[in-house]
Amino acid sequence: MILLLGGTTESLEVADVLTDKKVPFIISVISDYGAELASKHGQKVAKITFTSENFPIFCHEHHIDFILDATHPFARVISQLAIDEARKLDIPYLRFERQNNYSKNADLKMVNSLEEACQYLKQVEGKIYLSTGSKTAPTYAEVLGVDRLHVRVLPTTKVMGKLTDAGFLASQIDGIQGPFSVALNVELFKHSSAKVVVTKESGRQGGVQEKIAACEQLGIPCVIIRRPQISYPHMVSSLHELKKNLGENNEW
Repeated sequence: MILLLGGTTESLEVADVLTDKKVPFIISVISDYGAELASKHGQKVAKITFTSENFPIFCHEHHIDFILDATHPFARVISQLAIDEARKLDIPYLRFERQNNYSKNADLKMVNSLEEACQYLKQVEGKIYLSTGSKTAPTYAEVLGVDRLHVRVLPTTKVMGKLTDAGFLASQIDGIQGPFSVALNVELFKHSSAKVVVTKESGRQGGVQEKIAACEQLGIPCVIIRRPQISYPHMVSSLHELKKNLGENNEW
């Protein structure tokens, strides 16, 4: 049985590949929303937040003999946990993560952390458009001042409450669910009078390319926070590579 660590759109694509190949798997997610999406792509879904205590128990109870990590590129904690536990349990681990290729014509500012992004943004005048989610929005507001910010988030009650507590007004929030085309990004950035956009290196499904293209059209810089650097023992970056790897593991 494969444990598919999910929670991303790409993990659902991986689930479809496993289903098509009739490979038994269970997909793990951490939210009700994630479970709802995953249930449409796999018969076995587990809503669970893994720890070093429950991970080996889960693997034992579900007879896990392969770990396929398709979590978000910024979900460093769970990826490192899975790598460490897979090693202890002597279970093969494989990371699925698409690589990015950016436009050479775009005005990109690559940084390694939120703190480094803020250092750069302090030197830039005008409105800042945050497309990094709600989790870090209060930190940006505290460091840069909430008045400079416009944020795009998933429109849930919990998220809106968090932003309100951080001082964001309704006029500073785009509560909308993706995916976002280049044209829609352009309109949202223009509507907010953004002079710079902040995003994370979250991959193709995270819409990074569309954000960069929109910034390029508007002639404004795009700040990209690089992915955490993790030493994955094994990794594939395309569904073709994944299918090939699964074919080589013919014990299923």
